[in-house]
Amino acid sequence: MNFDNLRLDHIGIRVTDLATAEAFYARLGFVRDPEEYAPAVRACGLVHPTGLRIHLIHNGEAASDGNVLLDVPVKRPGYTHAAFIVDSMDELVEWLARENIAISEGPVTMGHGRRNVCFIRDPDLNVLEFNELLAPHS
Repeated sequence: MNFDNLRLDHIGIRVTDLATAEAFYARLGFVRDPEEYAPAVRACGLVHPTGLRIHLIHNGEAASDGNVLLDVPVKRPGYTHAAFIVDSMDELVEWLARENIAISEGPVTMGHGRRNVCFIRDPDLNVLEFNELLAPHS
């Protein structure tokens, strides 16, 4: 098997309420893909104008102790966040403030030419990271 052309198809995000989650991700530019809405399996595909796809898996139960992978003392294995690239971290920070979306960490400049603002959380406390790719030093 050759994995040279491996690409990401979508990110699955478990949520408790489809309407609430869909409204949140719509603020980020995602819209429902009617061909990827499967009520029988409680999955709803959303697509962004860039072609990025997420699937909202709406079978979650709210946890009183926060995000089960990140907010509890015992750190269990699992996917902890999705990371996205934006053109301008400053514009993102301003937009988040206007939208009353709290930044849970950052912005900070990281190694490897990335400036991370995120992390933010969706209504179900799923973590989203945003990166601005910085120009290499000359």
